Amino acid sequence: MKDPYTVLGVDRKASAKDIKKKYYELAKKYHPDVNKEDGADKKFQDIQSSYEILSDDSKRKQYDQFGAAAFEQGAGPGGPGQGGGFGGSDGPFNPFGNFSGFQGFNFGGASSGQGQTFNFEDLFGFGDMGGNGGRRGGRGSGFMHYKGDDVESVTHITLEEAGAGKAQNIEYSTLDQCGTCKGSGLKAGKKKDTCPSCGGTGSTIHLMQGGFQMASTCGVCEGTGVIIPRGSQCGTCHAKGVVKKDKSTIVDIPAGIEDGMRLKLSGEGDAPPVLNASNVRISKGDLYVRVRVKPHELFKREHSNLFYRASIPMTTAALGGKIEIPTLQGSKIKLNIPSATQPGTVVTINDQGMPVLNRKGARGDLKVTFDVKTPRPETATQTALLEALADAFNDTHAKRITPSWKPDPSDAAANASKDSNGTTADSKSSSSEKGFLKNLFNKITHHDNGESHTSKSNSAAENSDKDESDKDPKKK
Repeated sequence: MKDPYTVLGVDRKASAKDIKKKYYELAKKYHPDVNKEDGADKKFQDIQSSYEILSDDSKRKQYDQFGAAAFEQGAGPGGPGQGGGFGGSDGPFNPFGNFSGFQGFNFGGASSGQGQTFNFEDLFGFGDMGGNGGRRGGRGSGFMHYKGDDVESVTHITLEEAGAGKAQNIEYSTLDQCGTCKGSGLKAGKKKDTCPSCGGTGSTIHLMQGGFQMASTCGVCEGTGVIIPRGSQCGTCHAKGVVKKDKSTIVDIPAGIEDGMRLKLSGEGDAPPVLNASNVRISKGDLYVRVRVKPHELFKREHSNLFYRASIPMTTAALGGKIEIPTLQGSKIKLNIPSATQPGTVVTINDQGMPVLNRKGARGDLKVTFDVKTPRPETATQTALLEALADAFNDTHAKRITPSWKPDPSDAAANASKDSNGTTADSKSSSSEKGFLKNLFNKITHHDNGESHTSKSNSAAENSDKDESDKDPKKK
């Protein structure tokens, strides 16, 4: 016997799910109704035999331990020579003798004395895929049920629209029943003929090794039992029963919907490409609308919460203050900023985020992150103010253009004299403030004098050049 792992093309460590998936894939490919090439029948039997072993945990363990010898004549569950194997009236190993590998298949009883008959509808309905792109259901009350494919459309909305909800117009294309022939595929006044392949039964029987018969849907008429002869096809759909149509519909997008979510509209998808017949029941697939929310220039979103970055000056961060924060609804909220606010500080404003989907009245929060903006001094006064501020806070790391201010010795002596006479804390604070203001005044005037001195020097240099030019005609 052939190695079942090689036949199915799976690894020895493959899971039962992977083995089953590969089995269905190969069984569809080499099914006698689909593959008419020489050797397809033998290949199909090998696939069945291999799956029979690998789909059964007990048999798979025996094969992994003993190899093909476990299934030779006289070999049993304990291995070669143990007896009680998988033999029977059809030989040491009948690929259809144990049906554990075909769970979910519709097995019938004996037929014409040639063994059991089983139906492979589930094989071709695996994953609900029909023969022509539609999805095939089971047989019920003598009818074949087909459902069309689902259709997906994408629509784009703004964050504001996602927050408020919107009735959105959606345009899409689907397969629809042909209006000319009503899905029959026939010209007016024409009739269908009985399928010559199945004789009108809608299924075909194949005799397999071991006396088993395999029933499957007729590949010529797709199970309807009838065909459309040449010259009788509908000129609109060309005997397909369906045509492509462009459509539009209104979709109610709920408030709070998130990017990438899908909305389902039942029965708005494709009609199955199957011809109408007395023994066929048809239903359309569904339409799925995928909603994409465009990025916002101000807000970031995480589920029902919104995030906003507010830029504030260094002075506001240090002293505290009040700013206005925009909301998604277009209004503004006044927000108090505490003193000594640090970069990256987050303040939460409750119930100012996105609506919570499927929770009436509930909203997320708006989270504000502060970015502290440090200005670059552009004038001498601004530089002097910042240097004085650095002096006041004993900042020894700050760069200074002018030397740090030092107290006047006479001021220090006067302060010492006052202290000895019982000066109060308030007078000390007043003296300190005067010292800061004097420091600030010195810095500002120093910068102003520096600028004035530079201007005067430039003017004097120009006048000197002019005098020299008047004295020496060659310099003119």
